[in-house]
Amino acid sequence: MFPVIDRIAKPLHSGDLIPPPRFANKRFEGYRIDPAVPGQQEAVLQVRRFAALRASWLTQLLSRSGKAGLYLDGGFGVGKTHLLAACFHAAHGSRRYLSFSEAMSLLVVLGIKPAIDLLRADLVCIDEFELDDPANTRLADLLVRSLVEKGCRIVTTSNTVPGELGQGRMAVDLFRNQLARIEAVFADVHVPGNDFRRTLASGGTPAGWGRDPAPLAHAPRIDARSLDLHLRDLPVALLRRLAAALAEGLVIEGLAPFTDQLAALRLVHFIDRCYDAQVPLRVISDHPIDSLFPPEHCVAAFAKKYRRCQSRLVELCTV
Repeated sequence: MFPVIDRIAKPLHSGDLIPPPRFANKRFEGYRIDPAVPGQQEAVLQVRRFAALRASWLTQLLSRSGKAGLYLDGGFGVGKTHLLAACFHAAHGSRRYLSFSEAMSLLVVLGIKPAIDLLRADLVCIDEFELDDPANTRLADLLVRSLVEKGCRIVTTSNTVPGELGQGRMAVDLFRNQLARIEAVFADVHVPGNDFRRTLASGGTPAGWGRDPAPLAHAPRIDARSLDLHLRDLPVALLRRLAAALAEGLVIEGLAPFTDQLAALRLVHFIDRCYDAQVPLRVISDHPIDSLFPPEHCVAAFAKKYRRCQSRLVELCTV
């Protein structure tokens, strides 16, 4: 049976804000540096140095770079989130770990002060930082400033370099002050590499996707329309609970290319949390993964979200 909302709609607490199962055991020692990729080793060293900072971090940071945060940018599947989780595990003091979309959801659901109080820690790790619209740009500016004012260090990952945040999604000229304040907090570290997930399935079509995908025993089944109706009623901040309740996997029936952008984004958020929780998926569909999001969507404002979702679907339908 598909999990019901009542079972997962408990309030989040600080103990929930830890790396998800996929990244629970990720350490710097386990990151495989590719000697053929220039700059990868140096990127890993920079994150390790940041993680090692102790209580006198503010003095050290201001004397070196003037930055209270580290911003890891790079393509899909290069290991940015591995480094984020490794930083969480290696750091001293109190720590919080969550995705950017979860952070935005908490600010809306809980209110600004309760959300900041929940997130406040010596180190705050935020995955998948991306500014989509004026509303979350203002919230992100407030979040980052509030955390730094309370003495928090921040490490974040993104598929977008800091200077291009918000481009293609909104009139960035109207938000120069907010964007400049956000960018000023972070020292940028580029993590180069190749998307390893696309090597998992020949031709990009995994065995768990198609008209007759490989079976998945004991997994609940749900049609794509019913799944979307379920996701409409659940705040993004609680999707991690839904994913955790699907440990045995999920079969999605009748998934077709999206025409509704909001429905597409709801699936993206859901797949992100399924990826974190290592939920095996089987998708019954007449359409290939690369056609799930229309071409015009994949070159527009949310293109990087959609390509990341396609990449993660390949892996989840391979396991």
